[in-house]
Amino acid sequence: MTNGWFSYTNAVRILGADTGLVDALDRLTGGLLLAATGGGSQLALSLFDAKGELARLSRQLGTGLGDRLRGLDRFSRTQRIAAAHTVIVVTAFFEAAAEGGRRFSDEELRLLRQEELAIAGSGGAEGSALGDLVDRLLRMRVPCPSPASPYESVLQDLESHYAELGSRLKSFISGLRRWESMDETRRGRHDEWLATELPVQARERYADLFHRLEAEVPEVAYWSNRVDHQATRERLDAGLSELRRLLESVGSGSEPHGVRDALSRAYRLALGKPILSATELPAGVTIPSLSDAYISPCFRLTAAGSAAAPAEDSWWAEVPVQADLRAFLFGHLTHPAATRYPLLVLGQPGAGKSVLTKVLAAELPAGELAVVRVPLREAPMETDLQTQIEHAIRQATGEHRPWTSVHEAGVVAVVLLDGFDELLQATRIGNSDYLERVAAFQEREAAQGRPTAVIVTSRTAVADRARLPLGSAIIRLEPFRRDQVARWVGIWNRANATDMDTDVVLSLGELATQPLLLLLLALYDAEGDPLRREGELARAELYERLLVRFARREVMKYGSRLSEAELEQAIDRELLRLSVVAFGMFNRDSQWITEDELEADLQALLPEPPVSSRSFQPALSASQLAVGRFFFVHEAQALQDERRLKTYEFLHATFGEYLVARLTAQEVRHLLAQARLSASRARRTSPDSAFLHALLSHTPLSSRESIPEFLHELLSGLPEGKDLLLGMFRDALMSRTSSTYDAYQPGRVEAFRTVPARFAAYSVNLLLLLVLASGEVSGGELFDEPGYVIARWRGLARLWQSQIGYNAWFNLIHAIDLERVGTGEARDVIIRWAAGRLPDLPDVDPYWTYHSATRGTHSWMMNEFQPSARQLRFVCGYEEDALLHTVQPLADELGTSIMTFAGFWPDRAVSPANALLRLWLLSSRRAGLSELAAAYVECLHLSQAFAPFAQRDAHSYLDLVLGHLDLDAHRLRGVLRLDEVPLGSGEPELAERIRAELTRLGFR
Repeated sequence: MTNGWFSYTNAVRILGADTGLVDALDRLTGGLLLAATGGGSQLALSLFDAKGELARLSRQLGTGLGDRLRGLDRFSRTQRIAAAHTVIVVTAFFEAAAEGGRRFSDEELRLLRQEELAIAGSGGAEGSALGDLVDRLLRMRVPCPSPASPYESVLQDLESHYAELGSRLKSFISGLRRWESMDETRRGRHDEWLATELPVQARERYADLFHRLEAEVPEVAYWSNRVDHQATRERLDAGLSELRRLLESVGSGSEPHGVRDALSRAYRLALGKPILSATELPAGVTIPSLSDAYISPCFRLTAAGSAAAPAEDSWWAEVPVQADLRAFLFGHLTHPAATRYPLLVLGQPGAGKSVLTKVLAAELPAGELAVVRVPLREAPMETDLQTQIEHAIRQATGEHRPWTSVHEAGVVAVVLLDGFDELLQATRIGNSDYLERVAAFQEREAAQGRPTAVIVTSRTAVADRARLPLGSAIIRLEPFRRDQVARWVGIWNRANATDMDTDVVLSLGELATQPLLLLLLALYDAEGDPLRREGELARAELYERLLVRFARREVMKYGSRLSEAELEQAIDRELLRLSVVAFGMFNRDSQWITEDELEADLQALLPEPPVSSRSFQPALSASQLAVGRFFFVHEAQALQDERRLKTYEFLHATFGEYLVARLTAQEVRHLLAQARLSASRARRTSPDSAFLHALLSHTPLSSRESIPEFLHELLSGLPEGKDLLLGMFRDALMSRTSSTYDAYQPGRVEAFRTVPARFAAYSVNLLLLLVLASGEVSGGELFDEPGYVIARWRGLARLWQSQIGYNAWFNLIHAIDLERVGTGEARDVIIRWAAGRLPDLPDVDPYWTYHSATRGTHSWMMNEFQPSARQLRFVCGYEEDALLHTVQPLADELGTSIMTFAGFWPDRAVSPANALLRLWLLSSRRAGLSELAAAYVECLHLSQAFAPFAQRDAHSYLDLVLGHLDLDAHRLRGVLRLDEVPLGSGEPELAERIRAELTRLGFR
């Protein structure tokens, strides 16, 4: 990406306004520079004048910049730096052209200059061409480095740009009479220079001028990301206080006043406050202040292009990780692009996006920048951006102040829009053009002399719900590295005089890499050092202890007089509610749930709390009771018509995924206990599985990879549950009577679950539970219908594939392994939990597929390939189309070779098509001669497997095999013998043809 900002003519106006150089340049170009009169101007020197007067004056314009920038306001300084960069881009080309002019002889240069002057004054077509050329040189918008468009990529853009200018220059010069008078050798040398050498020389000249500019002006080095990060590594950990010092060092030195000062004072209060409210703390715990605890995260940086997919991890995979957030922000906020496009800051829940905006609001110097932080969760959503900004000003200062009062001449405003994802989640209103509207707001403000930079934060997962203005920068905050975790743990230990162990924390994996999750672990560890004391725990056990500990603390806030039994019951109730929250998100295929949706779910699944717990419940709504004040539940909100809309999500998705697995496993064990109780009585009744059906009949558990993994831990060693689950599985596709949970309908309009999809989801979930609880299950156990096991399995698998989401299907077939066993009518399948350790796929055994018990004596053909191809095409599946596309060339000519199978060998059956493809691969790879000869023998044998009515295809197949053998015959003579080829199993005509052709090729 390049951020063209100024043309040379604009740059001259900005830089030369107070130097007198603009008049000199104007006189030099006869008014062309500022008036752009084209061919009507008088160009006072040759483009190839070795004196390079234009280059000399341009260089003078761009030097001594440091002194001329001192004391300027932020916007004026940024403009002049960008203008100086534009000047050096153009200067580099003129200097390279002037230097190249020495390639002409003195006589040629004199004649060229005279002709140029004559053309410039002619006013005719040639004069216009010269005017257009110079106008292009002086009015072009040039590439400029930016933090999102590094120096190296700008060099590439500039070389292309200089190549275009060289081409235009060549076109002009080739029309001069003097050029025509040169001999071909001379013209060829000049052509080569203009097309190839001039762009490279101009780029090298630019690099030299750029290095001088960045040495003189600090901002330029940050624009190009060429600062010495290693030298500042120790200061990086101090957060962003260094950013304030940097901005002040290149500022005007003015003091803030009015609304800017009021906002700054309000925001700086946050630095001294704890990073978590004291009302939510365990006794005796000290929470560090924001200024003490904030650690700048690493990040990935890129620019928005037409193919941007910032919500996808794969899109970020090739983007390098950077560590110096302070340097990036300094470069961004001092660059012209900051006031043209919004900067989008992405991160996972708990990654520190909101905290970053709080620190920026507090640390950005109010004397240089007018900062307004807008928490979108608190802003009225139905209003425009300006009204939301003014609302935030009032919230921070208590004053009704118009947006325009923030600006003064030359001051750049910085608007921090925190929580775009919260606006999306809470309102569910289409905001795909939100960032484009932000950019339009910036454009309007710039036109009115109110330059405004905007930074927008959002969760990564919803980043694809808004179009990104081309040219805007995007950063994604990264999880903490080991050294950052160690620093955070050190800060916590100093604040609390504890000895929390970094290695123990890091052993917890992803829980230890997000700031808010680190805080959660620290609060858990604050009561008795359980992380060290409990040692290494399985992941499910760790999550269980974390959740129970926090649920206990939540209950104790209002139930300190409970008996131990009542306390345990209340804790179970808290976690049950949280599990319903988790299922609400899971069954909506979402990471969040609205307050209204949660209220409906709780009413449908948990309509009445236990009587024993009513006495100690506060007067809260069902959804408020469910989420409580848990640290790991994040509440998003927005204002609409004075009504506060709320959504909830877990700080880390795995909390919700564990709770889904936990409730599922609990319900399976509950049903098993019911079954045992019923078995002990004279009159047996089936366990009531209505609640489990309500939970599991919407979304496959395989939709999230970690849920089956949690379930494997929670259900392993429960083989006694196999009979119960088998019975439920066999009934899964039967019609069900209504139940008390029919009101539970978690599907949103855009993701409505059809009846077949619900049957598919429920049955596939029961299969997963069977495999996870018992280790393995056979098809015979699933269906109990001898002779029809494979047909039933095939039908059910097709139902699942057609009705569950692709991700759930993909995860399913990678979470369980299927082994084909038995022969003939006794065929079966064994389904096992793979746990990510899938064995290599064995070759397809046509004997098994076509339930053939007779081996080594016959061949068969099921049907023509065309009906099979139609079936594959009818499905419109990715995999089906890929396979159909692969075999299409063979199918067009030899369709029967695909559907014919030869059982000439007891241990395997092979189709002619399979053997032919293998032969081609072996021949192309130059395989071993014995292996290649065996492949030819197999293909020649298989040519005799075609049915009597398919002999035309048999001869066509043989044509291919013999034609290829003709190419390999020279290396196979003496290896392949005629008596090794089985003849006589097919039509006699085929056998005779094979014998004659092998003899002709010299095989004996």
